[in-house]
Order: sequence, then structure tokens, then C-alpha cells
Amino acid sequence: MSKASELIVRVLEEAGVTHVFGVPGGGAMQLYEALYARRDRFKVVLVRHEQAAAIMADAYGRATGKPALITGQGVFMGSNASFGIMEAFLSSSPMLVITDTSDGAMPQHPVNQSGVGEYGSIDLPAIFRAMTKYTTVAAYPKESVIGTQLAIKHATTGRPGPACVVMRSAAIAGEVDVESPPFIHPTQGYLNVAKAQAAPGDIERAAALLAQAKCPAMVAGNGVHISQAHGALKALAELWGMPVATSYKGKSAIEETHPLAVGMMGIYGQAAANAAIGEADVVLVVGAKLTPQDTVRERPHVFDPRRQKIIQMDIEPRNAGWTFPVELGLVGDAKTNLELLLEASRPLAAKGKKARAGRTAALRELQEKHGLFETAEGAKDSAPVLPQRLVRVLQETLDPSTLVALDAGNNRVWMAHLYRTQQSNTVFAPGGMAGMGWALPAALGLQLARPDRRVVAVAGDGGFMMSISALSTAVQERLPVVSVVFNDSALGMVRHHQPVKRISSEFVDTDYAAIARSMGAFGVRVRDSRKVASAIKQALVCGGPAVVDVAIDRGPNPDDIRAVERGATET
Repeated sequence: MSKASELIVRVLEEAGVTHVFGVPGGGAMQLYEALYARRDRFKVVLVRHEQAAAIMADAYGRATGKPALITGQGVFMGSNASFGIMEAFLSSSPMLVITDTSDGAMPQHPVNQSGVGEYGSIDLPAIFRAMTKYTTVAAYPKESVIGTQLAIKHATTGRPGPACVVMRSAAIAGEVDVESPPFIHPTQGYLNVAKAQAAPGDIERAAALLAQAKCPAMVAGNGVHISQAHGALKALAELWGMPVATSYKGKSAIEETHPLAVGMMGIYGQAAANAAIGEADVVLVVGAKLTPQDTVRERPHVFDPRRQKIIQMDIEPRNAGWTFPVELGLVGDAKTNLELLLEASRPLAAKGKKARAGRTAALRELQEKHGLFETAEGAKDSAPVLPQRLVRVLQETLDPSTLVALDAGNNRVWMAHLYRTQQSNTVFAPGGMAGMGWALPAALGLQLARPDRRVVAVAGDGGFMMSISALSTAVQERLPVVSVVFNDSALGMVRHHQPVKRISSEFVDTDYAAIARSMGAFGVRVRDSRKVASAIKQALVCGGPAVVDVAIDRGPNPDDIRAVERGATET
């Protein structure tokens, strides 16, 4: 006989799970007790709030492709952690959730904090099923172990996402008879699944469509990041001379300094990106759902299946041809399918060098016509600081390899539109729910995943305050994450949408640098744009977590750069 909690930890170890985020409590205490004996094999991070745990695990999963475990007492995991779990679900990030129902072995009675779903309790299984790929309820000890194995399988197979094991009190605290069926087998056997790929005939058809195209183009989405398909995507674009636009979550799928890169498309995208996709006769969409934000609310001058042949590549069959009808859906792993398409394209592309040279020249003209990432405000010094100027300073100050975690609101729009990535896979964005408060905990998760890289969180003052407790975790774990706060003492996007009747959109002035110093981090406050670069450099070399609090001019409105506001007309 073996304790269920100890077998669960063994399953985690067999599956290669190395990071645990959470707050001990309820039945999760049994897991923490089992983790204590394996402290040399697991990085166990105590957070101040379950929301931070889930966001950290979301970002960690994006950076590594591996699930981290988040755990804690059931009702608080189902409420506080739900923000990060939902973002992970909508953004296809692998994550493992293990929690309990705190039922006290008598769920029919009015048990305090019970989440079993009986009368007088919270229905935690229903809550988790609504925001995960897979949720299983373990009533007995052996079910909790096998359920953990299956949850890891669901979290990592096909389209990644969060998977959850909800355990009754008797399940996590009990002992498992390992000598009787159903037997507990080694975990790796559940995970030995080959990556899906499209049929050879479909790959050949896609290559033929690209060969026949007069003006092909590519849209790169979050699936490129998930599959780590950056190299294959760039090679295919170069082979055909195709411009590459990204979705918001696909930003940095290709470095935006590449000659074929036209930046992010969509409502807040680059005019060159929208134009390049709009002018294409064949569009290869890789790992992008084509949301209304990406397609400027389905404007035909940007995206139109009536005049364009669309090839959509996605790991999830239902996503291919979800928003728009397609000429061909290529189902499977993005990297695998791009590599196959690259091989099938080479003999066909060898015959079209002259056509590709013409496309490259036309693309340069389009980029010059519309401009890329340039604004007059980006070069203008002032106090308080123009948000466009702050983005330019970040662009010029940060090393190209820096990983940047974005937040929500105006700061996100300015960064997505103006920050020009110089290396692929360097921008991480909350685009599932796109909720405020994601950047700082996400940056911690990224730093734990990539200790060899600098990590910077960019947030507005509203979002930063929502998750400021994560700064304490950064201090405790000695994570040298730098947070840059666009501080306009307001919910900037809300305020801009209230030109006359302003209500509930402005805050008291708050010194976030002082708060940072009180927590043991480095903090500096800046009002003049001429001092921003120096402040960021100080933060980068301070040796620990840091906050650069920048007073932002409230005047500039990112709605002025909206694609539908630039006089774009349908073709």
C-alpha cells in the first residue's frame, strides 16, 4: 500500500513536471507533504494569491511547452485561480491543476468550504469543467493517481490546455492498493503519442496552391509559438517570398526586422500588414483563429474568402475553417506541417525565382508606403512621458533577446503596435481573455522557465496594482524581473471612451516605485522622458526585481491608430 499523495508526486516526476505554484491549504497539504521529500527535484513556489500561481503556470507553459502544477484548496483554486486557468484554456497553454473538494468526508452535511456540488456547497467540478480541456473527479485514492496521469495527457496532447483533478478528501488522504486492478502503469506510456500531421496529398496540394499564387502571404498566430515553429515558418516565407503578418498573440512569430515581416495585422495592427494580407490571392494561416480583432472585424479589404484562397493550418480540426471557409485545412502540429510543406515546396519554388524577386520589390514599396513602427511622437521628449516615446525607449534600451510580457489596456495596444521585435518568440501576450494583471506574474513564470534571459513586464498602473503581490514573490525567489509601469493614474482605455461623462476611470496618484522599495525590490519613478532610459538601465543591473514607474501623458489615444479609423476602404 502507498499513499495516494506520494504516488501523485511520483507521476509528476515521471511526466517531467518540475515546477509547482500555489498556496498550501485543504487537501493540497497532503501533496505539499509528499513534495517535501523531493525538494531537490521540484521547484515549489509559494505565491501570495492563487491568481498569480495560475498566471505563472500559464506563462511557464508557453515558454517551455511543459505543464506546471498549480495546487491549493478547492474553493480558492476555483475562484482566485480561475483568471489564469481561463487564459491558459483560451490561449492553449499546458497546465495541470490538482485540488480538493474539502468535503470533510460528509459532503451531504453543511461542511465549511466544501466544493463537492451537494446542496449547500460549491460545485467545483462544474466550475473546472467550464474552463479546462479535461476535468476528472477522484472519489477514491487510486482514481486520484490515474486521474493525474490522464490529466497530464490531456494537458499536453493535441491542442495544449489546462487539465484538472478534483479530489474528494478520502481520495487524496487515502492509500492505494497497487497490487490489484486497475493497475497503475508508468506515466510515460500515456504520453508516447506522435505529433499529428496532415496527409501527404494535402501537403502537396498546399504547395501547388502557393506555386500558382501571384501574391501569396502568410498569417502567423499563437500556434507558431506553441509548436516552436519559428524557424520553419521563416524558411517557408523566404522560399516563396511571402510577406508575414502576425495576429496579436502571434506577435514575434517572426522577428519584425525581417525583410518579409509586416508586423501585426488587425484593428490595432500595422497598415502594411493589413494591406499585405488584403492584397494576397492565397493566404496561408498558421495557428491563428482569425478573430475579429485580427481581421478588422472581418473587413473584406483585409480578409475575404470570396476572392482569396485560404489554407489554414491548426492542431485542432475544428479551428481550420472555423471563422472563414477555407480552400484547404491542414490539421496537425504547426512545425511538423510547415517542415513538410517546405520540402514539398522546394522543387516547385525553384521555377519561380523571377516572380519571387518581383514580390520582394513590391513588398518593399508597400512597407515604404505605409511605414512600419514609426511615429513622430516616438521621438518627442516631454514630461509626463508620451506612451509612444516610452515604447521607443524600451525598443532602444532592451537587449533584442529580452522576453517581454504584456498586460491589458492602452499600454498593451501601444506595445503591440509600436514595439518592433528583433528576435522571434520574445513577446508573450494575454490574448485569450486579455485581462488586466497578467504581465507581472507571467514575467515571473517566464523567468523561472528561462533563467538565462532577461524578462520585462509591461503594464498599466491599473493592471500592475491588480497583481502587485507577485512582486513579493519575485523578491522571495530572487527573480530579476523588471516591471515598467505606464502610469496615468487611470483606467486609460475606459477614460478615453468617456470623453464627457467620466466615472470610475481615474485613480489617486500612486508611487509604485516606493511600494517596490518597501517590498525589498529596486524602484525608481520617472516623469521626464529624457530620464527613462537611464532608469531602465539601472533596473536591469540592480541584481533583483525592479519597478520603473513612468508618469504617462493621458492625452494620446490608441484609438487614433485603429485600422478602421485610417480611411481604409474595401476592395
